[in-house]
Amino acid sequence: MAADPDKIQAFSNILMAFGEGKHVLWMPSKKVLEIIESGEFSGRNLKILHELKDSARLTKSILNEFDFFIDVDFTTRSSTGFVEPNRLVLSYFHFVDSASVQLPIFVAENLSDIDFYILGSKVHLREKKLLSAYDVSFRHIAGGGNTTITSFRYNLLRNELVLCVLDSDKKHPAAGVQTTAARFSKYPLGWGVNYWLHILECTEAENLVPWKVAEAVLSEIPGTVCQKFLQLTPEIRRYVDHKEGLTYSNALDADAQHGAEFWAAHFPAVFEPESWICEPLGARFLEKCIEFMSGITIHKLAEMIDDRDMPYVNLCRMVASWGVGPKRAIR
Repeated sequence: MAADPDKIQAFSNILMAFGEGKHVLWMPSKKVLEIIESGEFSGRNLKILHELKDSARLTKSILNEFDFFIDVDFTTRSSTGFVEPNRLVLSYFHFVDSASVQLPIFVAENLSDIDFYILGSKVHLREKKLLSAYDVSFRHIAGGGNTTITSFRYNLLRNELVLCVLDSDKKHPAAGVQTTAARFSKYPLGWGVNYWLHILECTEAENLVPWKVAEAVLSEIPGTVCQKFLQLTPEIRRYVDHKEGLTYSNALDADAQHGAEFWAAHFPAVFEPESWICEPLGARFLEKCIEFMSGITIHKLAEMIDDRDMPYVNLCRMVASWGVGPKRAIR
């Protein structure tokens, strides 16, 4: 490393990010000690190295609690990309520019969507007994329509690491992805070059609100809104437009439009065509749920999540993997 200023710069940048609490960092303690004894680093970087050595055993023990980690390869200037099952292999050269070690980018259609997923990611930390020492942080990028794909491309061109989660806007399992998500058709889903792209299988973020959270929020609304909602099955709820609601007649129209019987297969023997399968929950349903979730402790939120919420839980585990960092900066 001593003979290559780019490697020194990249390693210094990585140390800085760890010291500022932006990312979790692990190296074998023997390797860290070797670097300390080389005399190559001094001042704050040396202090961070000592912290890195002292925390090596504990940090290694949590790696398997996340969906992936970045493996920095100091042997080549070319990055390998994602390697199964859980390594994103990047060259040290990616980190020569200090901009590359800032908080990762989270692109979504709305800032509220990002807040919603981050709350779930903190539940993952709590479940793994990591919440007291770690947090989840991103640079938030949001915007509907063309703005979303433009922001995604712009940040990839700047060599940023980008997490992107999009609504599918599908209101029937036989439908294709709509509007914003359709603009991402040129990008493979899952792992790509410096990104992870996910399009919800359900309609939108509202469909992932934990059932008990939705019940708590809807129980404050007079009438039969909450009662109707609780009669849904997880399979039906996946494609219901929560904002606008769904009637039996509209559901049958969707089956006819897509040439596939989905809704009709879940109907009771007798029903009124214009009655509601799910009453409209309103344009602010997700915001109200986020306000509720933010107003209780993460421990209480974790208690309100059950097996019906596994799509949300699994997605938020990936969000936690991208955004986790120490709560405490090294001073």
